[in-house]
Order: sequence, then structure tokens, then C-alpha cells
Amino acid sequence: MHQDRDEGDFNQPVVSISLGDDALFRIGNVERGGKTESLWLRSGDVLVLGGAARLLHHGVDRVAPGTSTLLDAPGRINLTLRVVSDETSVPSR
Repeated sequence: MHQDRDEGDFNQPVVSISLGDDALFRIGNVERGGKTESLWLRSGDVLVLGGAARLLHHGVDRVAPGTSTLLDAPGRINLTLRVVSDETSVPSR
């Protein structure tokens, strides 16, 4: 399990789009350890980690091969969207 901590602004959500085979997604706490919860992400599901959930540890435990016909072979594609800015490349106004 990991946290998404590469961005400079944790007020912006991380959006995850799942495509292909089902994935068992687990989410925990800000600190490692403790109780976790799991849910199945199916092809087309969109998960938003924002607000209090933004820095929770999370990850995919396993993928269920053959649960989707979207791809030619078993597997999944995860599109992760996040706001990333580099203050040095932003033009001043």
C-alpha cells in the first residue's frame, strides 16, 4: 500500500479510472497499519481520493483475470489523474 505524495498541493484530489479486469482495491489509514477495507473496482469505475481520504494508504491487492472483455488479453489499465504544477514553469500574471 502506498500514499500519493508527489504533488505539492494535497487539497487537489487524485482520480483513478479502472479499465479491463476487476481489481481488488484496499484502502487503509494515513499511518501504516490498522484496519483496512477492500472493494472491487470494475471496468469503467472511477475512484476519487480527495479531502480526508487524499492521503490514505491504498493499493490493488489482486486482479481477477478474464472478468472483462475490454482488452484482448487478461489485465487492466489504470489511468491516474492528478494536479501537478511546477512553480518555476508557470508564467507570472
